[in-house]
Amino acid sequence: MHLNPEAILSLLATLFVGFLLALMVNETRCLAAGSDPMTDQVHELTHRFPRGTYALAVVIGLVLGHLFWT
Repeated sequence: MHLNPEAILSLLATLFVGFLLALMVNETRCLAAGSDPMTDQVHELTHRFPRGTYALAVVIGLVLGHLFWT
């Protein structure tokens, strides 16, 4: 198996979509049960650490930009 930029980008995209799917399933389950979903904690975490969230977004943008540029 060769790790080229396309394979890394595909892996990152797959992991991101899997994470979003897990959040959506959790949201649906919590709404049916009447409890607080995990997305509320993610929202709270991003508001607690706005600089860290911004830095993470910049790093992800740099990595994706590097992979698409080459």
